[in-house]
Amino acid sequence: MCIYDNDTMIGFTMYGMILEPAYTRLWFDRLLIDKQHQGKGYAKPAVQLILQEICSHYPNTDIYLSVYAENHPAIALYRSFGFEFTGELDTKGEEIMIYRSTM
Repeated sequence: MCIYDNDTMIGFTMYGMILEPAYTRLWFDRLLIDKQHQGKGYAKPAVQLILQEICSHYPNTDIYLSVYAENHPAIALYRSFGFEFTGELDTKGEEIMIYRSTM
């Protein structure tokens, strides 16, 4: 999905369900804000809208994402929405976080 400010595309996001028998998870897979638009306050409202979108299509489903440990701004952003670390690493060594849905 593209992220717009009026008519200007400022970034994009990806999410989807991995459907493997032993490992079915809903992933908030990407959030990218174009470099020229970073630091302008777009990330927080974008995450809020993305979470609303995901939850409307996948109610009562936990949401996973991964982040590099040194990406402190992203970690703070995701924590502000209730994401917490699982203690797991993904295949690229990123730390996995979970947003637990309220059932």
